Amino acid sequence: MIPVIDLSGDARRAAGEVGTACETIGFLTVVGHGVDEELVAQTAAATRAFFDLPDADKRAFAEGEQTPGFPAYRPLRSESLAASLGAKAPGDLKESLDWGPAVPGFGWPDGLRPLFERYFDAVAGLGERIRRLFALALDLPEDWFEDAFRGHSSSMRVINYPPPEEPPEPGQLRAGAHTDYGCMTILRTEDAPGGLQVQTRAGEWLDVHPVPGSFVINLGDMMARWTNDRWLATLHRVAVPPSEREAASRRQSIVFFHDPRADAVVECIPGCGEPRYEPATALELVQAKAEKALGDSP
Repeated sequence: MIPVIDLSGDARRAAGEVGTACETIGFLTVVGHGVDEELVAQTAAATRAFFDLPDADKRAFAEGEQTPGFPAYRPLRSESLAASLGAKAPGDLKESLDWGPAVPGFGWPDGLRPLFERYFDAVAGLGERIRRLFALALDLPEDWFEDAFRGHSSSMRVINYPPPEEPPEPGQLRAGAHTDYGCMTILRTEDAPGGLQVQTRAGEWLDVHPVPGSFVINLGDMMARWTNDRWLATLHRVAVPPSEREAASRRQSIVFFHDPRADAVVECIPGCGEPRYEPATALELVQAKAEKALGDSP
């Protein structure tokens, strides 16, 4: 089971629970997080309306000259997350709208900018709470991660998983099995057929059924590397719904990738043993995997 942790109480107690989850499965669900539910609902509704637009209208945000700070639309099957781990698989059965202050894109769909900016700020605040709990769980000063996150390079991605229109190709999923690239992912998602699955240490796939009003948190490769693999970046995927439940399988997720500033150096945290990895910047670590997923490198 994915542990559910209430952030509204004692920080030391929460930090202990967070540390246990990070060491055993690399996933946790948080409640008592303080993020405005009305803001979440408004952001979800506005992006759902965007995904309902005709393909030609959406593709206007996938083409042209890129400008930092504008969203970028990624059509169905344009990404294969399994490729980020070197696996060959057909393109994922999802479409997305990606945005971050430093991420290059093509333009703002009507009405989305104020919502995205407010959502970004609100969930970045939650990210600060969680990274302070991370520090306490690792027996570090509470502010240990703060310098690396000044001017953080976080971004967000809203993903639409439409009902399948045809049977998937062999090996095709809504999102192929992968580990996330960065520090931590803060996910708001819906419980619908064909949802998030996490691989346990025994190799079994565990369905994640999010608690209403909660965020699902998982660690990425960067945090595993930072902790010298003391904490886990866990393999996960989004399954294709069973054929008898396809009609009710539309699903949307709002994903917040909370990462340090691009030039922050990631190296073994004190107390996490003899370093297994060479130091590298946050940008280098994320770009190396993103290029594989998007087919930009061999």
